[in-house]
Amino acid sequence: MQHTWCKGKMAWLVAFFMALFLISGCSPAESNAPSRQEKTNAVASWPYPFVKIEGRVYVIQTSGEGKVAKELIGEQIGRVEMKYEFEGEEGTASGTVIVSNYLEEGTKLYAIKGVDQSASIAIEAGEDEFFQATEEGVFQKEKSN
Repeated sequence: MQHTWCKGKMAWLVAFFMALFLISGCSPAESNAPSRQEKTNAVASWPYPFVKIEGRVYVIQTSGEGKVAKELIGEQIGRVEMKYEFEGEEGTASGTVIVSNYLEEGTKLYAIKGVDQSASIAIEAGEDEFFQATEEGVFQKEKSN
C-alpha cells in the first residue's frame, strides 16, 4: 500500500514540473508583441529625412539621384547643431540653430554652385561624397508638376 502512494506522489510531481515547463515557454520575451525598441522606433519616424536652417525645411535626398558632384560644392554654410531623436522635439530648438532628424550633429552643409541656396543645399555624407537637400516647398512644387 505504501508503494502505491509513492507512485501517485511521483506522478503528481512529474505532472507539476511538466506544467511548469509548459508555462515558462509562454514568457513575454518570446511573444509577438512589439518590443520597447520597436515602439520607440515607430514614435521616432518622420515622413522624410530633413534638415532645418533658419526656418527653411530641406528634404534630404539620400538616393543616387540626390548625389552632388564634388566640383559643384560651394562654400560651407553651417553644421548640424542638434539632432532630433523623436517627433515632437521640433519645438525644442530655438533661434538660428541648424537641426535635423536624420543627420548627426557636426554634419557639414554647403551651398551648391549655380543653385539658389533657398532652393537646394549640399550635405557632406563622407569624404568627397555629397547629397542634395531640396527646400520642402520647392520639392512639393516639383513633385506636383
